[in-house]
This record gives sequence, C-alpha cells and structure tokens, in this order.
Amino acid sequence: MKLTPLAITTAGLLWLATLAGAYYYGKARGTGGGDAPASSALAGGGGASAQSQGRHLPGAAPGTGGVAAGADSGKPPSVKAILAQMKEKMRGGGMQNPASMMKVMGLLDKIRPEDIPEALTEAEAMTDPQQKMTVLMALLGKWAESDGPAAMKYAEEHSSGMGIMAQIGKASVAGAWAEKDPEAVWKWYKDQGDKDTGGVMGGNMVLASLFSSLAAKDPDAAFAKLQEIEGPGRSMALAGLFQSALFDAEKRESLLKKVDSLPDESERKQARQMMLGQWAMLAPEEATAWVASQPAKDQSELRETMGTMLMMSDPKKGAAFMIEGATDEEKPKRYADIVGSWARMDTNAAGTWLSGQSQGPHLDDARQSFVGAASEKDPESAMAWAATITEESKRLSATTTAY
Repeated sequence: MKLTPLAITTAGLLWLATLAGAYYYGKARGTGGGDAPASSALAGGGGASAQSQGRHLPGAAPGTGGVAAGADSGKPPSVKAILAQMKEKMRGGGMQNPASMMKVMGLLDKIRPEDIPEALTEAEAMTDPQQKMTVLMALLGKWAESDGPAAMKYAEEHSSGMGIMAQIGKASVAGAWAEKDPEAVWKWYKDQGDKDTGGVMGGNMVLASLFSSLAAKDPDAAFAKLQEIEGPGRSMALAGLFQSALFDAEKRESLLKKVDSLPDESERKQARQMMLGQWAMLAPEEATAWVASQPAKDQSELRETMGTMLMMSDPKKGAAFMIEGATDEEKPKRYADIVGSWARMDTNAAGTWLSGQSQGPHLDDARQSFVGAASEKDPESAMAWAATITEESKRLSATTTAY
C-alpha cells in the first residue's frame, strides 16, 4: 500500500488547517478556560514583568513600564495594542517557535467577542501573508465558538483571491462551529452546492474539521453521513473521522472495523493511509508501535505506508522500517520506492545507502529509480549506476535516461 500523493496532501492539509486552532485551544484549556488570566503572557512570560526587564512593548504609553495602555487601569487593552504585540512576537523566527505562538494566542484570548470585527479589520491590513492567515484563522475560530453562521459568512465574503488559505480559514470556522453544533455545519456544507470547487484543496477542506467533530460526538452518525459524500470530499471526511480517534485505541479500532465494511477496496486502503499519515506526523513512535503490533499478514502494506511517512523526516529510519519483515518477493519494489523517494531529497545519501545494501539483481529496480532521480542533478553518477543494472532491457532504459 504505497502512500499516495493524495493521502500525503490530505494529511498535511489537515495538520495545517488545525495548527492555529491547536495553539488557541491549547492556550485556553491550559489556563482553565477563557476566564483565567494569562499571567505573564502579555509581558513575555518567565514571571518577570516587562517593566522589570526594561522593555517597552508596542502600544504602551510612555511611563507605563512597557505594559499596554489600559492593562493596569482597569480598561481592557485596545485591539490595536494587542495586534501590535502579536505581530511583534511573530517577527523573525517567532512563527516557528511554539512558545512564541502560545504567547500570541494568549494575547488573542484577550480580545473580547464584541471586538472581533475590529480585530479582523486590523488583521486584514497585515502585510505578512503567514502572520495574516494565522491571526485570521484564530480570530474566526474564536468567533465561531459564539456565532458560527456569522463567522462563516465573514470567511466566505472575505475569501476572494486567497486561494487555499481561504479554505483553511473556512475549515477553522467549521472546526470551532462543529464543536457546538455539527449538524448546523453539515447543513451549511450540503447547501453549498457548486459554490466552491470540489477538490481536496477546495471547499471540501471543511469536511475534515466537520467529521472530526461529528465522530467525536457520534461515530455511527458520522460514518452514515460519509455515505452521502462522493469524490475527493470523502478523503477529507475520512481524515477527519480518524483525527478524532488517533489517541483513543478503542475508538480507533471501532472506526477501522467500520472502514473494513466499505465495499471499495481502494477506499479501505486509502482510509488506513489517512489514519497512518496523520498519526505518523503527530506521534511517529506510537504509530510505528501500532503497525508492529498488527497481524503479520497486514503488516506489509502498513509498513510501506508508515515507512514513507517516516522518510520525510528520517530517511534512514523510514527505509529500515520498510525493509524490515519484507519478503524476498516484496524487497525489489521496496528498495525501488525507498531510493526513488530518498534520491529526490538527497542524491548522495541515497546513493551511499544503496551502495551499503547487499548487492544483486534484486536491486535493479532501485538502481533504475536512482538513475531517474539523479540524471539531472548528477548525470555522471547516474550513468555509473545505470551500468550496474544486471537486466539488459532495464540497463538500456536507465542508460538512455542518464544520457
């Protein structure tokens, strides 16, 4: 069961669409809900005030010790002041620093529901696309908690020209709204008709958030609704179903049994790919252990899928996992898949790894894969590898490619 580009894309998009939401909800729940103060988040954390550190935060009035205007006067800080501090924390490498992003979402939590429209206007004026989308997603998700229809209407009306980011914004709204009223989100989706494109990166992206919430409340009802969806949307819905159960073994196994009842074999395989794709990104060690615990007859395809995901972050580890337990009949294809994927990322490392394997005709397909990947980057090495292929027709084909 080779991991398809669709499965990889869907898993990656699902992760991207929920990233900002995870920051926001993690912050809110970590402080015991939205009513708890964010302690030192506004001042930069660490228990020390901005005044004691001699910093002047954006939006602070002179002589206030760096605290945003209104923070100590009983008045809530202005939306402009909060957004200015958020932008400051996201500058440079801030968006790649989870601690900084948690502080950003802590600041966002200080925006009152009635101030969200003003905050959205400020966010729309941001010039950095990444910062803008992160803040918009989080603001829309927060708004959807109290007024899902209004938040979705805003997302629809302000999505022109934003491409995939517009769909991620709608997915953020759908996720928060569906936690309160999944049936309302389902009705909204069904009423869309042909308004949005139906591709994985189009209007169907909201299905991941929706089905995650549906499955969390009623897995049977969610699975029944799956039968009403056709085309690429089913992939997103399946991904959402498993998102709600990745870390609940009982629920996960229950969903897998339901998937086994699907009449289409390719869809059954794709569903498992969706589950493993998400799990591998969030908890690779746990997902790897699960694959290793499955019956031997099921492990072959699961290892191929899991190994492909592992190779994205650790090619050597992923390759070892794919080869482990492979039969002599399976090995030629596994070697070819490994080398083809690895050589496109790092030709030298892939060639070194291939040279270290037990040589023989079983590596002909892998050598041919290497030649295909290396021919443009390193034609000399590609030609040398083509010459090592033992089967004449494959050697001739690889030589032509390298030449």
